[in-house]
Amino acid sequence: MYVPIPALIAAGVVLLALLALALRRRGRGTDLTAPPRYATPPPPPRYVPPARPWPAGAAPIGDLPADLAAEVRALLAEDRKIEAIKLVRQATSLGLAEAKEMVERM
Repeated sequence: MYVPIPALIAAGVVLLALLALALRRRGRGTDLTAPPRYATPPPPPRYVPPARPWPAGAAPIGDLPADLAAEVRALLAEDRKIEAIKLVRQATSLGLAEAKEMVERM
């Protein structure tokens, strides 16, 4: 059986093309070391100004209502400082450091 050489070459090229199509990367992100690619770019980060610490002696000690201040002082008298800080944080929405400073100054 005689098969011309150009026909064999053409069949080989077609076979190689099909093999290349089957094995090509389809961009599924299988490379775990590469940074992620997004369909749309992520939004730019919002600017958040840095938090300003309280200046020395300027913690808002007088901002607590009298009944709440009395309750905080009672908790401090019972050596329940953590609960006093939690109470101040809930009442004033201060951060942990500011509430701790406020309770320590009472």
